[in-house]
Amino acid sequence: MASLSTLISLTEVSDMWWLIVFLGAFSLLLAAWRQQFWLAGYGLVATGLLLVWQLDLVSRLAPLLPGLYVLTSGLFWLIGYLFWRFARRLIRQHGEHLAYRALQLVALLLLALPLVTLWWPSQLLRLLWLSVGYFSAGWVAYVLGSLLLVLYPQSQVPATIIVLGSGLRPDGQLSLTLAYRVRQAARLYQRYGCQLVVSGGQGADEPWSEAQAMATALQQMGVPAAALILETRSTSTWENLQLSVAKLSGTTLGLLTSNFHLLRAALYAQRLPYQWCYYAAPTPLSYIGLGALRDYLALLVLTRWWQFGGWLLVLALGIWY
Repeated sequence: MASLSTLISLTEVSDMWWLIVFLGAFSLLLAAWRQQFWLAGYGLVATGLLLVWQLDLVSRLAPLLPGLYVLTSGLFWLIGYLFWRFARRLIRQHGEHLAYRALQLVALLLLALPLVTLWWPSQLLRLLWLSVGYFSAGWVAYVLGSLLLVLYPQSQVPATIIVLGSGLRPDGQLSLTLAYRVRQAARLYQRYGCQLVVSGGQGADEPWSEAQAMATALQQMGVPAAALILETRSTSTWENLQLSVAKLSGTTLGLLTSNFHLLRAALYAQRLPYQWCYYAAPTPLSYIGLGALRDYLALLVLTRWWQFGGWLLVLALGIWY
């Protein structure tokens, strides 16, 4: 009986390792052949969680849990502060909106949750931690999906690359994030000699359109005006793409934006009947954290019904177990 029990145990361990290998490989295949980068990111997160379970890392790290709790609390406070500051900026720029106040509520939750957990452990707090864990896993999936997309090899060289705009400074000069995109666009032009569509309208606090500012900077970098097409009416990523492709012909196009923004832009691009090559511009270190959080929130809104269903499933499993 003992040998039979050992054999069953070894079989279960072997099956778990096969599942981990299969899920990891399938996730990478989703990215390589289907270009489902965010879904592949979720697959890699699930692979990592299965690996943690298989290696029993939670039990092994039990002596470190107090320190990990302090570290997690500090991370929550930092993210809560960034969310609060971001929501306040949105309210100042665009006025009152329920979504902005909801973001402030999330910020307060992140600020209070680590402390309240110590004083008032309950089933409700357990569900709140599950909710935070679900969306944290989604953010990790977004980061992994973005990395897969940035590293994805481009098999073609498009004749035209669309360069997505970003905000200008009050004096009309390029913001640092947008300047990085423009420099990358100039490098791609020098490498491929491709046509560039600079896309971005004029905001209420901008003296001219983002497209005009980008075109001026590109010409100063040696890109001739004949190689530039200006799209000056868009006010969002989706409009960037819609209004830009309306000026073009052909089936294969390039898309250039910041690395933290590329995944969301690609999800929009895949709605259009073109083949796409993706190019990522680096992001200033001072903005990469906030930019990644901001774009993840935008991705949650873009896929809100899928996210809502996944969140309810996690809560249901948490209540069941």
